[in-house]
Amino acid sequence: MDVASLLTLLLLALALAIQPWSVLAAVLLVTSESGVAKTMAYVFGWLLALAAVAIATIALYPQTPKAASSSTWTSWVEIASGVALGGWLLVRSRRPVAAQPAGTQPKWMSRLDSMSPPPAFVLGAFLPNYAIVVAAVSNVVQAGLSQAGATIVLVVFIIVASAGVAAPLLLLVFRRKDAPKIYQEWRVWLIANGHKVLTVVLAVVAVVLIAKGAVALVA
Repeated sequence: MDVASLLTLLLLALALAIQPWSVLAAVLLVTSESGVAKTMAYVFGWLLALAAVAIATIALYPQTPKAASSSTWTSWVEIASGVALGGWLLVRSRRPVAAQPAGTQPKWMSRLDSMSPPPAFVLGAFLPNYAIVVAAVSNVVQAGLSQAGATIVLVVFIIVASAGVAAPLLLLVFRRKDAPKIYQEWRVWLIANGHKVLTVVLAVVAVVLIAKGAVALVA
């Protein structure tokens, strides 16, 4: 796997890890009643969704992969994923943001407070950006690794991509006393800056995917 493919895969994993709505949902769940159980269900749903895609990829993965240059469909998938991400960012940037009255929170945040573990599990499985997941899978397939090598790379991808949603639980393990204050700081920062950071990362990912796929097609 070349450096460009590794960097692309890392960017994709980081884009998933820093999704502000995913991390914010984990923070809100862990601070609600029976929060640890709900957050564990949420994280498990997230992990299971990513693992299902990885398992399907490995199950269909050729035992003797062809050279990366001989596969054109993965290049088209990368280009399509990059265009999809870019289009989604463009649509979102033009969507007006409704002003939130002071002292109130969005309705979806209130729903998380009363959510039970089963819906939290479904939410975790639903929230990953699957355009990013598909792009990551095609990137691994295009690399021409062995089946064992592809498995290791996908496992590392899942771990990195899950770091954001798992962070609130890890904080309870390592800094339990400071957790409430840190959760509040995370919440304020994510609401104020999360979308801006994600927009920059996804814009870079979209450009990289389109460029990488186009270069592979003309090579």
